[in-house]
Amino acid sequence: MGEASFDVIEGVARFRLTGEQVLESGVRQIADAIVRTKQAGLDKLLVDIRHITGVQPPSVTTRLWLMGEWARAGRGSVRVAMVTRPEFIDPDRFGIAAGLNAGFSSNVFEAEDRALDWLLGRRGGRPSDAALP
Repeated sequence: MGEASFDVIEGVARFRLTGEQVLESGVRQIADAIVRTKQAGLDKLLVDIRHITGVQPPSVTTRLWLMGEWARAGRGSVRVAMVTRPEFIDPDRFGIAAGLNAGFSSNVFEAEDRALDWLLGRRGGRPSDAALP
């Protein structure tokens, strides 16, 4: 099974999953990281899943489900920037839109520096070109 780590650097919670993962377990671990972020009195979480294996890019139905899980965990109080490989990024941004409809503020990036810029409201926080429609 893979590894998971959670830490806080300069007011931003960071959660990383690596290695062999199962989709349902990974979604639950990210939901737990969202809750942990909220309980720590923080409102920003960077999630890095670039180095996971064993999980395929999610379908539209799966994206709807996982965004709902994370929206329930955050209850509108935690912004999440996800860092992942290009094949996991939906060019139509369906998951992001579904999350927003559920009150979940999130975005997806290929690069950690851009994800952090977005979380902190700095210039350059636009998603990578590969993530745009």
